[in-house]
Amino acid sequence: MARTKKPEVKTETLEILDLAAASEASPKVRKPMSDEAKAKISESLRRRKTILSEAVEAINDTPRLKADPKLAVLDGKTVTLNGYFKMEAGTFEIAKHNIEFGVSTMLIGATGTGKTEVVANLAKVFDLPLTIFDMGTMTDPIMGLVGNHVISVEDGVTKSEFKRSRFSEVIQKPGIVLLDEISRAGAMANNLLFPCLDFRRELPMEYSFHDTTPVKIHPNCVFFSTANMGSQYTGTHKLDRALLDRFMLIEVDSIKTKDIEATLKSEFPTVPADKIKKLVSVFTQINKEHEEFKISFNLSLRHLKTITKLVSNGFTIYDGFVVLCKGLGSQEGLKSITSILDEAKV
Repeated sequence: MARTKKPEVKTETLEILDLAAASEASPKVRKPMSDEAKAKISESLRRRKTILSEAVEAINDTPRLKADPKLAVLDGKTVTLNGYFKMEAGTFEIAKHNIEFGVSTMLIGATGTGKTEVVANLAKVFDLPLTIFDMGTMTDPIMGLVGNHVISVEDGVTKSEFKRSRFSEVIQKPGIVLLDEISRAGAMANNLLFPCLDFRRELPMEYSFHDTTPVKIHPNCVFFSTANMGSQYTGTHKLDRALLDRFMLIEVDSIKTKDIEATLKSEFPTVPADKIKKLVSVFTQINKEHEEFKISFNLSLRHLKTITKLVSNGFTIYDGFVVLCKGLGSQEGLKSITSILDEAKV
């Protein structure tokens, strides 16, 4: 019978295995931290403590924002804002609390739920200026949020001057800053917004090169944002968890028909009540058929206001909806709403 030859194990291999076993058995000794590393950590902790102390002092020294009780009337489970806009009482109390204590709030919901309208009415109740930044169209976040360098030539000499952004000026005053459709913002915009929304409450200015001192945000400057979440919204990004953690999320329910009518009456007092009812009726029917997958697009309250503006300037309801819906859904959109417009007899 043939004898099986045992495999040879090279001496080098055994030595390598012994060294590996020895390294696993021996405890790892951590190198002592250098004085430079200790100094950096100490400076970072000192800076954080200073920022927190300054923020607390600024908040304590600044009068708290107050809502005008005459503009926010409680009626059962709803609150009527500014005499016409109705909001669920619990949602209003949370939003009111967030404005008073400077808590950043993100309103989420489908197109047409009136997220922007909610913020606009809250600003009126608190008598605060509202500034809206459309994050979806901010192609250059550094220019939009920080500023840009302007090159000029004077007496044959080329000069570079840094012009601060409107955003950097607005955040230094009391008011509500609305970051509209933040789900369309890119990573660079998020990175610039992070220190604005956390304990630091400051806008980094490293890109200015000349004066890199961060811009401090006023204690009574409150941030709101809106986001459309879902696969049906093209151009949106999955929101960064770090960004979400800096907001309190509130889901906004669809605005009711009578509240839409009241909103339009308030903003367009010259449009007759019967026309406003027809406008809202067509608007509601289009969105209903969208939910039933009969129409590929839906309309937002912003769209409806655009159409109402056309009507207030002499255009017909039919023309307003046809022009807007054709733009949204091409010929398909135009065909889809023809029957709705005919039934409404507009």
